[in-house]
Amino acid sequence: MNILYKIRGLLRMAIGIKTVLIVFILVAFVSQNCDAKRSYKIVILPFKDYAQMNMEEVVPDALRSMFTQTGYFEPIDREIIYEKVSTVTLSEDINVDNITSSGGAWSADQVDAGAKLNTKTVKKFGRQLKSDYVLKGNISLIGSSLRIDAEIVGVKEKETLGFVAVEGNPEELSTSILKELSVKITNFCRERNAYDDALSIIGLYNQGQYTFDVSEKKLREILSITGDAIGIRASLIVLYLTRTSKEENSSLEDKILGEGVMVLRRLDQNFDEKVLEVFLTSGFDPFDEMAKIYTKRGDYNKAIDVYKKTLSVYPMNIAGRYKELGLLYLNSGSEDEAIQAFEKSLEKHKGSYEINFVLVEIFERRNQPDKVKKHLKECVRYARNIDEIKAAKGKLDKLNP
Repeated sequence: MNILYKIRGLLRMAIGIKTVLIVFILVAFVSQNCDAKRSYKIVILPFKDYAQMNMEEVVPDALRSMFTQTGYFEPIDREIIYEKVSTVTLSEDINVDNITSSGGAWSADQVDAGAKLNTKTVKKFGRQLKSDYVLKGNISLIGSSLRIDAEIVGVKEKETLGFVAVEGNPEELSTSILKELSVKITNFCRERNAYDDALSIIGLYNQGQYTFDVSEKKLREILSITGDAIGIRASLIVLYLTRTSKEENSSLEDKILGEGVMVLRRLDQNFDEKVLEVFLTSGFDPFDEMAKIYTKRGDYNKAIDVYKKTLSVYPMNIAGRYKELGLLYLNSGSEDEAIQAFEKSLEKHKGSYEINFVLVEIFERRNQPDKVKKHLKECVRYARNIDEIKAAKGKLDKLNP
């Protein structure tokens, strides 16, 4: 009983210094700024206080202040929530009205009703406030520990997005517990929005609103939260390629190769095409660029490995990849492999004058006139100009004196 009495005393003290608590948290949390493409609007409902320490609004108020400091969330003001909630039926039997009659504070009955909101009603409430998320939760004492549970509801999603919980000594409410809760909630949402935010960063860089250094920093911040995420690494590659397309930079080329290797390592045949959408919209073929860097450095084997891997997991421009693979084999002295690659390229796009002419030269060296004639006829058929027609017909005439 003495321990419980002490805990409740501490919590009452926390309530008494509510404003100081929030200011302290904001100062401690300001270093956690995390810009995104835009702020996400969030409604924070009062938390059900099973500890019966009148903490229903201490936690939401602290979270609102902390979320504002991150720059990632735009919390809906408490006053606006009070104005709107009266128009929403919180449950089948309870319709909250006169919400501001007690100086803008939630009554115990209203908090109880809010805690019982089903997901459908929460979303309706969130839509009325034009928010992206709604946060609700509860506070409880487990032995001598204070526990806060939060439920994150996506207004546009079909179901609850997830749950976050923190626990600690009541003395750590201001220094640890609330900060940990806000970080967990922010990181959870940032991870869900990571790819959209990454695409926005690339867009802002291309528009000149972000510098290269700022863009790279922001993308790496997202990567640190999402872990080994393919889409974020792909965005970094596009950022580096955009820069190297304007100026040669060996250190950026190293970064392109490093991120590209990580992407290829993670890709399989069942990857979500959305995560590489940034490649399609950028105008770059990153894997082709990787192979070109390796080729420029004389590392043909690694360039070949890049094409072989991408052909199995990233079926874009297949004919072009087989063509480049064939040229690499040819330059490295692997003529048989080159022929196989060229033939596979022609299976996908038989109207390539260049590949047919390369095969003509290979089969001439091998003294295989039938194959020479076959590909010369293809050259004539798919020639792009008079000079190409003359070159192919000239060789054909020599075969048919």
